[in-house]
Amino acid sequence: MKKFIITGIQMRNKGSQAMFLTLCYGLKAICKDCEVVGFSNKFDAPEQYVFKLLPYDDYTRLVFKYQLHKVPLLEPLLTRLAGQRRKTDKWNGKIAEMDKALREADAIFDASGYTLGSGWPKGGGEMLLQTLRLAKRYGKKIILMPQSFGPFDWDDGGDNEEFLKKVKKELSYATKIYPREKEGYACLKSLDLNNVELSTDMVIREKLFPTASDIYVSYKEDETGYPDKGSVGFIINENVFRIGDSNAVFDLYAKALDRLIDKGENVYILNTSTADDHLVDKVLKLTKNRDKVRIITKEYASPELINIIGRFKYIVASRYHSVVFAYRSGVPVIILGWASKYTDLAEHFQQQDYVLTSEIRVWAKLSRQSTTWMKIMKASLAA
Repeated sequence: MKKFIITGIQMRNKGSQAMFLTLCYGLKAICKDCEVVGFSNKFDAPEQYVFKLLPYDDYTRLVFKYQLHKVPLLEPLLTRLAGQRRKTDKWNGKIAEMDKALREADAIFDASGYTLGSGWPKGGGEMLLQTLRLAKRYGKKIILMPQSFGPFDWDDGGDNEEFLKKVKKELSYATKIYPREKEGYACLKSLDLNNVELSTDMVIREKLFPTASDIYVSYKEDETGYPDKGSVGFIINENVFRIGDSNAVFDLYAKALDRLIDKGENVYILNTSTADDHLVDKVLKLTKNRDKVRIITKEYASPELINIIGRFKYIVASRYHSVVFAYRSGVPVIILGWASKYTDLAEHFQQQDYVLTSEIRVWAKLSRQSTTWMKIMKASLAA
C-alpha cells in the first residue's frame, strides 16, 4: 500500500483545506488503497474527519528540526511540559506517529499556498525550507504542488543573496516544483533551478472534489444559514491590510459595501478563513448601511463554501481560493487582491479587467467603472 504525506496545510483556512482535499482525493483516485496523512498546522477536533491529521506546528517543527525525538526520554518530557503550558494534549504521542509516517512514506507533497516570497518575512520561507530538509533527512521524494513564489526582494536589512543561496540549495532537492504564477516561475528560474514547471492551482484544475459528507465522519446537511440565491457575496482578507495604508483598505471595503447596498443588492459577508473574523465589525462600523448587510457567521468546510458561493450572482472577494471557488461555480468576481497571483488566476478566465489593487486609489477606479457593474452581474464564465 502506498503511503503519502501532505504538508503546508491547515483546516481553518478553507483555501488551504481545499488544496489538501483536492490532493488527498486525487491521490486516492490514482492509488485506490493508498494512505494519506496530513501534516497540518491549524485544525480543530481531528476526529471529526475521515482522514488523518497530525500537528505540524511550531512545537513539532522544533522537535524535528533539532531531532529531539532521538534523545531517549527527552521528547515525552518536552511534550508533556509544552502541553501543560499551552493547556492542550494535541501533541501526546504525535511525534512518534509523525516519525513513523515519515519513515514509511513513499513521497511527500507540499501544498503550501504562499510562504516563500517577500510578501512574507523570510521566516515564512524558512518553514518551507525546513520541510524540504526534513524530506531529505528521511530520504523521501518531495513535490511542491502548485503554489505562489516570489518576488525575492525582502526589505528587512538582511543579506538576500545569502538567503537565496540557501533557498536554491534546498529547492534543488525537490523532485518537482510547480509555481502557480508567471512571476513565481521567473523567480525560481532565476535561481537556475531545473525542476520547475508552471501549473495552475490544483483546486481550479482538478475536476474531482469531495462533498462535505465525504470528509466528515458524521455529517448532516443544513442549508438554513445559506444566502438567498441571486445575492452578492463579500469576502475580506486580512493580508490586504499588510500592504499600503490599512485605513485606506478599511475605507475601500466600507465604500464598496455601501455602493452595493445603494444599488439595491442583497449583500452577505462571508469569511473563508477564521483569520478574517475580527475585521468584519471594523469594516461594518464604517458603512452607512450596517443593518442592511447580512453576515454568515458559521464556519463552513470548503465543499460547503463552494455550494454557498455558487448561489451568489457575483462576489467581491480578496481571498484567493474564494475566487477559485467562484470560478469553479461559474460565478463572476470583482477581485480586491494583494499579490500577482490574483491577476494570473483571473487571466485564465479572461477576467483580468476585474482585478483591482488594494491602494485607496482603487476606489476612484471603481467609481469610474460603475457602468461595468451591470455587466459583471450578468456575466457568465466558461467552465
